[in-house]
Amino acid sequence: MRKLLSLCALLALAGCSNQPNQLILNPVYQSGKITHIDSNVSTSVIDLRGDNVTLKIIESGKVKTLASPGIADSLKSTLDSALSRNGANISNLATTRFEVDIHKLQAVVTEKLITHTSVASIELGVRVIRNNSNFSKVYRGGANLEGPLSHDRAKIESQLNKLTEQLITRIVSDPELIAYLEG
Repeated sequence: MRKLLSLCALLALAGCSNQPNQLILNPVYQSGKITHIDSNVSTSVIDLRGDNVTLKIIESGKVKTLASPGIADSLKSTLDSALSRNGANISNLATTRFEVDIHKLQAVVTEKLITHTSVASIELGVRVIRNNSNFSKVYRGGANLEGPLSHDRAKIESQLNKLTEQLITRIVSDPELIAYLEG
């Protein structure tokens, strides 16, 4: 009986430590129609981060890092959804280009003996190019999370997904950007 309990405990611990070595970033635009963008645009998202680490975990002086494969595609999907829901027509043939550069997108988790903190930050550069003019602006966002014991990766993923969705909502509802698109 003891051997069976020991084996079950060992398997449970092995299952907990067998998390994938990547962070799943999949923000979903949920704000609906908050403005009206009457424009045809082609969109692109480029990951310009020098370091592709999305999650950095610091514990006892040791650093573990995780990346998020497909982060630019995931962000483009969210951006396209937000623009479409707010009246924009997304087309690769459009003459107005809506370009987003990912400058920063990362959560840093610091683990202590009985607590953890997560500091997430995002910086996106937006360029809209139309004919002989362009609009450029940098959007930044941050969020903090604290909790007992060790971090829960799902909560960190949720933190980054929500922050990304909030920043994209801010972009598509920016009066300066909308005025440029309509001008």
